Amino acid sequence: MAGLPPLYESAVPPPSFPATDGEALPQYDYKDSRPFSPFPAIGVKVPSTFRVGEKYTTALVLPSEIQAHLLLLGAFHRLREEVRTQKGKWDVAMQPDEMWAVFLERAVYRFECWTTQLLADAEDEGPERRLTPEECPPLDVMMVWHTYMLNPREYYEDCLRKLPGLHKVGSFPLLQLCATIDPETLLPYTPTERRASTFTSFTGQPFEPPIVTLSTDTVAIFCPNCAFPNNIPWIEPYGFGYAQREFTIKCQRPECQMYFTRETLGVRKFYEDMEKCIVDPSKNFLANTLVDTRFGTPNEELSRVYTGIILGLKKDPRPLRPEQSGNTFGWTFEDVTKICRDGFLGARNKHWVNTPRSLNIVLAAYRHPGPFSLNLCNAVVRQMNFIDKVVNLGWTES
Repeated sequence: MAGLPPLYESAVPPPSFPATDGEALPQYDYKDSRPFSPFPAIGVKVPSTFRVGEKYTTALVLPSEIQAHLLLLGAFHRLREEVRTQKGKWDVAMQPDEMWAVFLERAVYRFECWTTQLLADAEDEGPERRLTPEECPPLDVMMVWHTYMLNPREYYEDCLRKLPGLHKVGSFPLLQLCATIDPETLLPYTPTERRASTFTSFTGQPFEPPIVTLSTDTVAIFCPNCAFPNNIPWIEPYGFGYAQREFTIKCQRPECQMYFTRETLGVRKFYEDMEKCIVDPSKNFLANTLVDTRFGTPNEELSRVYTGIILGLKKDPRPLRPEQSGNTFGWTFEDVTKICRDGFLGARNKHWVNTPRSLNIVLAAYRHPGPFSLNLCNAVVRQMNFIDKVVNLGWTES
């Protein structure tokens, strides 16, 4: 299993909280080689200690760190408003919220490319490392990363299971990333040529976020049945584009021509994990089973048992390739739910018995494609609701 996640680092050390194995969930990192420069005179009147009950404690977060965080939130808000005001520049008619939804789908895809391609070299053994200046991602990727870390259990477990490169980078480098944003305009500074070219060469994506999406913009999506790379538009007039709610496509390989949706891609992800768990149950686990929700630490033994029950591993099932499983059990989420209910409930699996909440948590990770157990598009939308309140209070204004 990968090494421990980083501890919270700041100018003032935090109190220690007990954990079963000395492990802790990943948190923000405020120490960086490119320090964020706060506005003048901030924090001058802040006391060195604060009274909490009958005791005094030093500050856990400094004003300059709060200011950096608010700067980042303000930049995210400005980015959203820029996307939502591009009406008329898209060649498919959309409302502002629809344009933002398309932008988020592309931002999550760009974040996936960044974590699995640019950070792939971090998967080798060795100590935790910091992001280099040229590895700092664009603002849209920062936004997705920031939201992802606000869900620490999912983030930590996904890093352990599928994103070792991201895990090795460690904490969110808040001050380093804020140093790339102009505090006056909330716009990103022009990236260095090396930083932009590094992102593009590894991810295949332009560095600048795609504020406008056209029907000619495409993405390569592999067919869940035959793995053929389909060149699919992000948007199209009838709403069947990959970034749209009604996405449906027929595989472009003449020998296949299977129709698939995002649901089908999520089912493929489940079958991939199922095959790995059957082949080597000692190292592979289903999503949302590895990190103990009570202590926030990985529990491989418990996960192994839980995964084995859900998949019926005591029956010694024969491992099938994902496409074989799809053609055997079916390509719908309902088919996946039936497999898991059969294993989890056994003889109690009757149609009037509700799916247990713990099993629904596992299944939720397979409702969408990609390596993330969390639907990051929906998570960013929820986070933006909070940011709206912060902006309306005037806290992001300098």
